[in-house]
Amino acid sequence: MEVQGILIGLTGWAATAIMALGTQRLSSIEQRAVIVCSWLVWMIPGFGTFVRSGAITIDTAALFIGVSTILLAALLLIGARGRKRAR
Repeated sequence: MEVQGILIGLTGWAATAIMALGTQRLSSIEQRAVIVCSWLVWMIPGFGTFVRSGAITIDTAALFIGVSTILLAALLLIGARGRKRAR
């Protein structure tokens, strides 16, 4: 059950990211923001399955989601800076 929750979260996040990247109306910064924010939105219910089953505490889930969101945002910002330098 827990693995299914994570897989649903990852699949939903990937689909949202693909749609955001394909949208012409959004600038590249807005696309990155949508990807990071959608990670947070999709992983809350994904890790909620672990909390519900008692595998992890809600504090641990919140910590993991927060840290992973910060790391994802940092990676996207580093990638954006690298692209600007390459041009």
